[in-house]
Amino acid sequence: MAILLLAPIAISCVWLAGFLLVNDFSAPLRNARAFRRVLVIFPHADDEAVTCAGFLHRLSARGCAVTLVILTQGERGTPDATVSLSLKEIRTQEAQSVARILKVARYIQQDFGDGELHRRKPELRAFVGKLIEQERPELLVTYDLTGLYGHADHVACSEVVTDLHMNTFHMIPLWYVTLSKRVLKGTTVPDHITPVTATTAQRTYPVHRVFIGASVIPKIKSWYAYKSQQASLREGIRRYLPVWFFVSMTLFEYFAEAR
Repeated sequence: MAILLLAPIAISCVWLAGFLLVNDFSAPLRNARAFRRVLVIFPHADDEAVTCAGFLHRLSARGCAVTLVILTQGERGTPDATVSLSLKEIRTQEAQSVARILKVARYIQQDFGDGELHRRKPELRAFVGKLIEQERPELLVTYDLTGLYGHADHVACSEVVTDLHMNTFHMIPLWYVTLSKRVLKGTTVPDHITPVTATTAQRTYPVHRVFIGASVIPKIKSWYAYKSQQASLREGIRRYLPVWFFVSMTLFEYFAEAR
C-alpha cells in the first residue's frame, strides 16, 4: 500500500526535476498574439514536431493562419540514411496527419529531394521567394544557420530563408527555432549524418521562450504520429523514459531572432 502511495510522488518528483533541467528560465517570455499570419519552412516532416509543434498549435488555436511547408518527402529517413522510396508516401501521410493535429491553416508538401537541398538552392530560393510573396506572412520560422546540429538540408533551408529575409523581406521578422541552452549543448549528431561544420560559429541560443501550456498535448501526439521516425525521435532520450513523459516537460519552446 505504501508503495502505491509513494509511486505518484516519485513520478512527480522525477517530472519536476526533468522540467527544471530541460527548460531555460533565463530566456524572457515572449507573447506571439500579435502575429496573424505565420509561414513555417522546414526540410523534413518531423522537424516541426521536435522544435515548435506546441507553438504552432497555440497560434492556430488563437486564430492565426499558420502555413507549414515541408521541402522534401523524407526518403532518406532510414536508420542509415539510405534512400527508401516507399518512405515518401509514408512520411507525407504522417506529416498531413500532424498538420491536422496542429490545426494549421495550410500544409504545403514539396519534393526537392531529401539530402539534395544544397544542390538545388537556386530552385529553392525561387520557390520560397514566391511563396513569401503569396502568403504575406507577419512572421517567418525556420532553422538557424547551423541547422540546429549541422544537417546539410537544415543548413541549406536556413541559408535560403535567411538570405531572402536579409535582402528582400527584411521587414518580416524571422525566428530561428532552437532549444534550451542545456538541451542544445547536449544535442548530438546522429551517427549516419555527416554534419556541416562551416557554420558552427553561427549557432544561436534562445533569445526568448514561448509558453505552450496545454498545446503540449498535440505536440506529444505529433511525435507519436511520426511512426516511421520513432527511432530517430528517441535519440537522446533514455530508453526507460517514455517519449510522452519527456515531451510533457517541454512546456516552453525556444527561439532566436535573425537580425
